[in-house]
Amino acid sequence: MIIQRLDPNHLYQASDLERRFSQKPSPSCDARDAFERDYGRIVHSAAFRRLQAKTQVLGQNVGDIHRTRLTHSLEVAQIARGIGIFLNQHDPVLSPDFALDISLLEAAGLAHDLGHPPFGHRGEQALHECMQSYGGFEANAQTFRILTALEGKNQKGMNLTRGLLLSIMKYPIMLDQAASSSQNKKIPPKASIYSSEEEMFQWVLAPFSAEERNYLTAVKADPQGQIKTKHKTLECSIIELADDIAYGTHDIEDAINLGFIGLQQLNELFAQFSHLSDHPHFHNTIKILNQLLKQGHHDKYLVKRVSSSLISTFVYSISIQKQEEHFSSPRCRYRAVLEPELRRLLDQLREIVFEYVIYSQKVQTVNWRGSYILKRLFSAIMEETMLLPENDRKKITAATSEEKRARIICDYLAGMTDSFALRMYERLYGHSRNFFDY
Repeated sequence: MIIQRLDPNHLYQASDLERRFSQKPSPSCDARDAFERDYGRIVHSAAFRRLQAKTQVLGQNVGDIHRTRLTHSLEVAQIARGIGIFLNQHDPVLSPDFALDISLLEAAGLAHDLGHPPFGHRGEQALHECMQSYGGFEANAQTFRILTALEGKNQKGMNLTRGLLLSIMKYPIMLDQAASSSQNKKIPPKASIYSSEEEMFQWVLAPFSAEERNYLTAVKADPQGQIKTKHKTLECSIIELADDIAYGTHDIEDAINLGFIGLQQLNELFAQFSHLSDHPHFHNTIKILNQLLKQGHHDKYLVKRVSSSLISTFVYSISIQKQEEHFSSPRCRYRAVLEPELRRLLDQLREIVFEYVIYSQKVQTVNWRGSYILKRLFSAIMEETMLLPENDRKKITAATSEEKRARIICDYLAGMTDSFALRMYERLYGHSRNFFDY
């Protein structure tokens, strides 16, 4: 979708539109700008297509109506778009010549989960355990690696704009740095960059002043003793909010439809926030939920309306907060924030998803199996690299260290869909006779 823009838009600087590698000028008939071309490259990538068969929260064998990693990414992009449009129209910080770029937000929403492996977060933990001696694994860092190295040709990635890459760097530090103080070696620390992409990371940060770079990469220790970054860019703060909103609404909707949680549990949570009843959209959310409870039977349409009204509640309660007046880059100077009480509500909705869905026996059983499968596949391919496809065999042959060999195998496994990983496991360890059925 082409967005009508006024030129110039002072929220973005020339450096935000730069790409790492030069390319041929776009044909005169191409009406897209730099961020819209980013959007197109992401949509047409193989990594994006693979999301359709990767676990979001519930595995594919649980049901046939719940979210996958692809539908989640589409919904995050749509919510991010809604936040951008709302802020452009209503936030006093913004104006027609100082406005959020909607195409950039949508593209970042589509790209933010590209690095997630099969089998959800247990799959991420499994690969991190496998890679303990080889630099570790983290889904956000894998996203950056896909965008800057794996997709495209000559290991140049998609050659996206600096603005797009900044929008998906949720934890702008190196994984090595985050892991150095981690107490739990089985859980990957939060970081957006592997050491193999350090040069690209430095290119992304190059236009910022030393003070701005220090601000973006500043860290703190969480209650578990892990290092976490404290800040992110303006657009990345919007993508994070859109992601959290999708988790706290759409995943709740799936959980209700599949019987993991009941409407009464949701009602009891909302009762704790009755002081927000003057918020028009939250008031409407409670009204729809009460209608559902009075009916006494499951109505998927009304459940969808509860989810939709909740999304509106959160989106229309976001504002832009000034971080540091003296920063020259708007990427560092501003951040999107949610009203504190609604932030607390959103956090509790996400906790419900974890407690009653992610940590449920059914989901943990499926996820443990996926974790086991990835570990066995990693072990097999480390032992016999002929199990890799031809292109990856060439990379393995050219690899100059054991760490690089392991990273190539990890890239291959992380790119698999749930179903592909299952089929490969069956061919290696199971009773499948369909050896050539990929």
